[in-house]
Amino acid sequence: MPTIRGMKRTLLTTLAAALLLVVIGQTARATEVGYSRKFGLGVVIGDPTGLSAKLWVAPTNALDFGFGFWSGVNGDCFVDNNNQTVCANAGVHNGTFNLDYLWQSNIIRGSAQLDWYVGGGGRLIWWGGCQSNCVAVAARAPIGLSLMFQNPSFLEVFFELAPSFWIVPDLGFGIEGGIGVRFYF
Repeated sequence: MPTIRGMKRTLLTTLAAALLLVVIGQTARATEVGYSRKFGLGVVIGDPTGLSAKLWVAPTNALDFGFGFWSGVNGDCFVDNNNQTVCANAGVHNGTFNLDYLWQSNIIRGSAQLDWYVGGGGRLIWWGGCQSNCVAVAARAPIGLSLMFQNPSFLEVFFELAPSFWIVPDLGFGIEGGIGVRFYF
């Protein structure tokens, strides 16, 4: 029958070994994304759908760029100066550009790395075929999850939601979001 002293020693040894494994495991890099590969380019599907790029500027900070070809999951509509309603999903050709500064932190690190991020930035939408007020501007606050892999070590899969506060042409609120993939160079 084990003694209390023996059980304490076993428990302390087990805790010390677990702590050592956690410390050693935290220094291992499961991916090259953000470490040796700083620039990623890919696609995003959602609001907006288009190209996505990310440039790591520090170990936990990145610039996130988006160039969208289509928007309208939210049915964004604005009234122009001629009192005509212009909707992003009504067959009006448009484009979008967003730029966000991200703060990223690790949740899980192993054969894959799961990070969460939060940021701040802005979005610009422009419409073709409208008479006036052909531009909309919003402040964004994206929050998301990013998954990077050990193999292939150049791939990032992400999901984000971005509450958006529309400033121009009218005040408003919307939630944008998408799922995407980036390949790092």
